[in-house]
Amino acid sequence: MKKMYTVFAATAFCSCLAAGLALPDKANAGPSIDFGDDGGYLQLDVKFQGMLDHTNFGSGADGQASRWDADLRRARLVFTGMFDDTWGAKFQTCAGTSATRNFGGGGYELSKNNSKTNSQIRLTDGYLIGMFNDQLNIKAGLTKIPLTRANLDECFAPLSHERSSFVYSPYGTDATKNSRDMGVVATGAFIDNHLKYFAGIMEGREGAATFYNPFQDKTYTTSAEPSSNLEYVARLHYSFLDPETSASAGGYKGTYLGKKGKVLTLGVAGAYEKDAAYKNTSPAGAMGTDNFFLPAITGDETVDYSAWTADLFFEYPFANGGVLTATALYLDVDFDDAYKTARAPGDLGTIVGGATGQRDGYYVKLGYVLPLTVGSKGKVQPFARYEDWNVANLLNVDDQGVQQWGLGANYFVRGDDKIRFTLEYYRTEYDKPTNLADYIDFLTPTVGTTTSYDTVAAMFMVSF
Repeated sequence: MKKMYTVFAATAFCSCLAAGLALPDKANAGPSIDFGDDGGYLQLDVKFQGMLDHTNFGSGADGQASRWDADLRRARLVFTGMFDDTWGAKFQTCAGTSATRNFGGGGYELSKNNSKTNSQIRLTDGYLIGMFNDQLNIKAGLTKIPLTRANLDECFAPLSHERSSFVYSPYGTDATKNSRDMGVVATGAFIDNHLKYFAGIMEGREGAATFYNPFQDKTYTTSAEPSSNLEYVARLHYSFLDPETSASAGGYKGTYLGKKGKVLTLGVAGAYEKDAAYKNTSPAGAMGTDNFFLPAITGDETVDYSAWTADLFFEYPFANGGVLTATALYLDVDFDDAYKTARAPGDLGTIVGGATGQRDGYYVKLGYVLPLTVGSKGKVQPFARYEDWNVANLLNVDDQGVQQWGLGANYFVRGDDKIRFTLEYYRTEYDKPTNLADYIDFLTPTVGTTTSYDTVAAMFMVSF
């Protein structure tokens, strides 16, 4: 049960992250201070996002009553400094309120004991920049994992109100691990920026992870990593029409509002780490004891982590001012079916199982900027999305299927992504009855079992 609220907290919350790998376009970003004789500058960007959700479960004695949740989801300060055209550095902070929130796949995230822990400012990106030429640029430090396009989409420019909850890496419940990691990432482009590569050597699995279940007031612990190995990630995309990104840019956007021209980009990527998890684990004690939340390793067999993904992005501005945006992604993550024998609750929640563990599935999204102006500059973009995922273990249900579809609209006040309002209705459905409300009895839930729920999400974003 713990899996969802915590991993969704990490995943979407600060896991969501800003443009982790991408250098901002100085001409279109926040204020900057020029210094030195070599073109050096220091640039500051400010971004924040607020959310209001209504979900038809999550309150009341049995968890079956609906609830409202308000959340300052992300508050960012981004500092980018370049000494000259080659060397620089970037770091980005993130903060959010400690309010509860449904994170899209079932379950809620809470700060421990309703403290203000999640309101504290913390680092989400920090890396050295080396921009050598169009074929080789590096970032060394804490930066985005360049696997899925969705993770590389800037979280202040998604097509729908949020990115998918099922597209992140499996280690830990924090954005600095399941979206970013310590490592070195190289990017470069060829054929006039049409062909682009990403190559990363990341720290990968690191020790054990812990995460808090606010409904049980308990902390779960995963088993330790079997051995310390690096994670290798490679990504390649080709833009058939106009190039989508520059050689130095490290990320994408979920919608460009037609400002990139005619774009058709196909991407493929893969990741691998040897001996990433133990194959056989169990709770260290009986249900009802504190040791239940600790893992016991019952064999020395290990499994590797591997993943591959493919994605497609299409955007076409029409002569009448309308803009069509369509995108799709498929992701397959494999731990050699370790969830069948690695039954420690922590492992099932965030390593071999859960929304970021072993799974496969896809999403498709479609949006259209209407050929009209609302207000002096405003643009309206209706959108729709559909997701279908097979998850090894989700909220203590093996081999769970999750479908999610949503309808909504974006309003861009200035005609760009600097000020944005979004309203989306989405429905989440499960193939097997799943417990969403009774978090007290982890193994044998008795109330709160459902196969679907509905959410309405309202959002605003400001970026300058």
